[in-house]
Amino acid sequence: MQRIKLRKKLKEPGGPSALSVALSLFLCFFIASSSIAQSLEKRLNLEYRNTTIHEVIVDLQKKTGVDIAFTEKLGLKNRKVDKLLIKDESLEQVLHRILDPLDVKIIKGTNGLVLIKKETEKAKEFLIGKVTDSDGAAIPGASIRLKRGKVSAISDSNGAFKIASAVAQDTLLISYLGYATEEMSVNPSSENLTITLSTAKANTLTELVVVGYGTQKKANLTGSVEVIDAAKLKNRPVVNVSQAMQGTVSGVQFNYGNMGYEPGAKMGIQIRGQGSPFVVIDGTVGDLNDVDPNDIESISVLKDAAASAIYGARAPYGVVLITTKSGSLGKKVQVNFSANSAISTPIDKPHTVDAYTFVKAMNEMHDNQSVARLFTEETIDRIVNYMKDPSGPQTIPDPGNPKTWATYLLSNGNNDWMDIHFGNGNRSQQNLSIAGGGDNSSYFISAGHTYEKGIMKFGKDDYRRFNLNSKLDIKLSDWWKVSSNTRLAQSERNKPGIDGDYALALHHVLRTHPNQWLVSPNGNYSNLSRIPAMMASSEGTTERSLVQRFATEFKPLKNWDINVDYSVDIPYTDYEKRFLTAYEDRVDGSMVAIPATVPSYLTKEKSNTFYNSLNVYTTFKYDLKEDHHFSIMAGYQQESSKRDLLGGLKRELIAPSVPSMTTSIGEMRAYDEMSHWATMGYFARFNYNYRDKYLLEINGRNDGTSIFAKKKRWGYFPSLSAGWNIHKENFWTAVSPYVNTMKVRASWGRLGNQRVNAYQDLPLLAIEPSLSWLLNGARPAYTTGPNLINPNLTWESSESTDLGIEMSFLKQRLNFVLDVYQRMTFDRLGPAQALPAVLGAVVPKENNSELRTRGWDLSLSWKDKIGDFSYGISALLSDYKSVVTKYNNPTGILTTDYVGKQTGEIWGYETVGLIRTQEDADRINKSKSQSFISVQTWRTGDVEYRDLNGDGKIDQGMGTLANPGDRRIIGNSTPRYQYALNLNASYKNFDLSVFFQGVGKRDYWLSGNMFWGFNAWNQTSLFPHHLDYYRDTEGSTYSGLGINTDAWYPRPYSDNAQYRKNQQSQTRYLQNGAYIRLKNLQLGYTLPKTWISKIGLQKARFFISGENLWTISSITKGFDPETASLGEYGSGKNMFVQAVYAAGLNVSF
Repeated sequence: MQRIKLRKKLKEPGGPSALSVALSLFLCFFIASSSIAQSLEKRLNLEYRNTTIHEVIVDLQKKTGVDIAFTEKLGLKNRKVDKLLIKDESLEQVLHRILDPLDVKIIKGTNGLVLIKKETEKAKEFLIGKVTDSDGAAIPGASIRLKRGKVSAISDSNGAFKIASAVAQDTLLISYLGYATEEMSVNPSSENLTITLSTAKANTLTELVVVGYGTQKKANLTGSVEVIDAAKLKNRPVVNVSQAMQGTVSGVQFNYGNMGYEPGAKMGIQIRGQGSPFVVIDGTVGDLNDVDPNDIESISVLKDAAASAIYGARAPYGVVLITTKSGSLGKKVQVNFSANSAISTPIDKPHTVDAYTFVKAMNEMHDNQSVARLFTEETIDRIVNYMKDPSGPQTIPDPGNPKTWATYLLSNGNNDWMDIHFGNGNRSQQNLSIAGGGDNSSYFISAGHTYEKGIMKFGKDDYRRFNLNSKLDIKLSDWWKVSSNTRLAQSERNKPGIDGDYALALHHVLRTHPNQWLVSPNGNYSNLSRIPAMMASSEGTTERSLVQRFATEFKPLKNWDINVDYSVDIPYTDYEKRFLTAYEDRVDGSMVAIPATVPSYLTKEKSNTFYNSLNVYTTFKYDLKEDHHFSIMAGYQQESSKRDLLGGLKRELIAPSVPSMTTSIGEMRAYDEMSHWATMGYFARFNYNYRDKYLLEINGRNDGTSIFAKKKRWGYFPSLSAGWNIHKENFWTAVSPYVNTMKVRASWGRLGNQRVNAYQDLPLLAIEPSLSWLLNGARPAYTTGPNLINPNLTWESSESTDLGIEMSFLKQRLNFVLDVYQRMTFDRLGPAQALPAVLGAVVPKENNSELRTRGWDLSLSWKDKIGDFSYGISALLSDYKSVVTKYNNPTGILTTDYVGKQTGEIWGYETVGLIRTQEDADRINKSKSQSFISVQTWRTGDVEYRDLNGDGKIDQGMGTLANPGDRRIIGNSTPRYQYALNLNASYKNFDLSVFFQGVGKRDYWLSGNMFWGFNAWNQTSLFPHHLDYYRDTEGSTYSGLGINTDAWYPRPYSDNAQYRKNQQSQTRYLQNGAYIRLKNLQLGYTLPKTWISKIGLQKARFFISGENLWTISSITKGFDPETASLGEYGSGKNMFVQAVYAAGLNVSF
């Protein structure tokens, strides 16, 4: 009762004065007895759950008999207790455990205890410090704020800051874009603090991540966003960003184009299996391959609809946001220089068999059909003699035309044309940048140069790119900033003017027989080698992109930002092809024009594009007390693009050394193209954050485009995402030392796709220059009726759902991220309902197709430091499947899409094997079971196909899903289980990184002479592995290579109908495209600062690096698992993947 009365008196306004209370406390101290001391030492074993500290104290005094006096001003009723376990502790120990963190003091008296608030330490008027990077350089513009309360400050041009009202119990949070956020407890004695921000903690939850129209803390992201460490892109001997990005992001696929690994090759990018992402560079639409990798500060990949929805119809397949480097306020001038030089060599280049083996195999191919052999005994004897003595001639005068040299079947050379045409290449890169800033302005300027010499030995074959990037940021006042960014990228691509298409060049090289002569007895190159034409002609393309962006930022009020930016991009393309007459020699030494190069001609094309974009958006942030954080952003965007192309061709150049239209006298043709489009959009985003624990984000965008008809131009694209940082909950305390963080998130969003050809809603009339008939002695221009149009064409749209979980363990050394997603694509363009054939016109497409993609992305990483040794391991794994869920194919024809089709399906026959016995051959011929495939006689060494439906014949049925005959799905060309493994380590000044990349499952059906070897006589290419073909007769001097009945390849034939019967799509020759590749290996050494500081350097690092160094794959030799299916003239006919060996340096001063 005394305790209760004391509490009431302390509470009542008319109670005792402060003096009387102080006197009472003094008496308590003076008369403290041993009895209370004994009660305080009594051992307790109790447990409390879901209560308050107030209730705990009330219960403790009941159980111990000790009176505890306190006032409600201590706020103990508001202090929650989720769980309190008391195990063999004294009352005094328990009270100190629960009250010390609340700054409550315990005073002993004769009859009990009194609880009062500790005297608050006097707050420091200001806390002063400086923010620097790991090199000691000041970081202006860093954010410094108190964890408790709303006090904040920004570091000045020297990195210095002064923050008010900092007290001993506060914690400072210091953050800056591109650096990990640091926390520092305030010490009352601290006066001059130095906070060092480091980039070494990349991907931590406090990292600031660039998202659409702003930045967010990684911990507060609710969409699927992945950040690429820019350091992974540097110093690799690659020529552009897309090559450097491969394998760095989970769920993102990279693919070479049809030309393969040509100089300057740009890789296609697909996020989660479909379409190309929208690329934004410093707020402006651009081509990521126009950026020098050394200029990149960060790359954010927005993978789901919730993260991408702010860009609306421009981003149906995800977004890649690239932020380039900038200067810093108050930072001294820093100069960085990097350079590397490399050689490259093809790793999958096959070698043809020798000429003698080739002609014997070709003769045996003709023996198999009982037709005349191609090569005579006399020619074969000359080949053998030449191989014994290569100093002799490779050909003779043609018996049928003695003025010319014999070619094709009469040549007696011995040439490996792959070695003759393809050798080693080289490449180099240089980049110089200057950055710095004053009190109110900062700047960044960089210049880069990239060069790659291709592996073709004859003709021009190279790529060159120049980059210039400049940024200027000016702080006009505390509330107004302006900035300017200029980017210039110019690339030059040169190819041979004939067969400049790599696929065509390789196609011709492959079908040049090894017995074909290279150099005539007169010392001139053969026409069939194509070398004269490749050296005479050239083809070049210059592309230039000039981007200028102006931006301003206003801060009219605290937490209110207004941003306006205007961008202009002026891409320019200049194409020129000089197709000049080449010459070959005759027996008498005279030179004559090669017919295939007559007449000569000159083609020129120039195109200009003017693109401009305006963005206006405003952001307002509001904090309600310390728990509720709101952010609202709204904006407007408009963009337009106009392209003009003008080209011309003129034949018969009379001055080949000065090729121009005016020095040509032949036929001339001119043409032009014009196109334009425009978009307009309104967008908004709302974010809510409760104690960094519960997260909500809502996006919406209303887009209009000129691509569609007037009534079909607008679309609305919303998204919703939410996240829960479970580790912020009180119940997580027990496991937090082991599972440090855990976040679950979910998102849904809808996006549109305007990437369709323009003017599909308009009837177009094309003017053709020359009619096929003569009218009044001339071929006049003409036009044809327009195609039918569909005025109802509109947006293709997609809805994406994503579920993600992010976890970190063991002091965030182990990190885990898993996303599971589904994307439904609606209103894809598909075939319209069939109309009567008498219509006589192509029926326009309709928005009537749907596709479902399901997949998952996984990333794991571990990093640690033991003394001077640091190391890290990261792994990426992803998979997806796309299935057609709606398509206008009522009969289920297999040659097009159908409902239920999984993209990439390969249909084919099931192979029994090669026919090994004559009895099996007789059985097949007698039953005519394989006559649908070929009516020719089936022999030993041919392929036997399995009768899957048991009807006694092998055929394709009706070619429909309901009746596919004996074909079934035998594989799928979609890359599955794509993975990457990155290992890095450093010890003192040494650093090492190892990067593996690969595909876990993929099937290829390969075609053409690159795979089969034998083909029609003028299309045959034989490599050593092609010699494992079926042979059941002994070879001779002039035909055959001996018996080989346990062969892999079937019996070869010279007739199209015969050899194609064995080349049907089938299980026997289906290729496994899985592989693992050592993509990059790099070893570096950084010189000690004590060495280089004497010569004015801040940092100097030397390194060696290798690309595509090692591959494990079971695919047929001569093919690369990354590019096997590419090639317009048959599988594998593209430029070979190359191993690259480089050395370089990085210097800062």
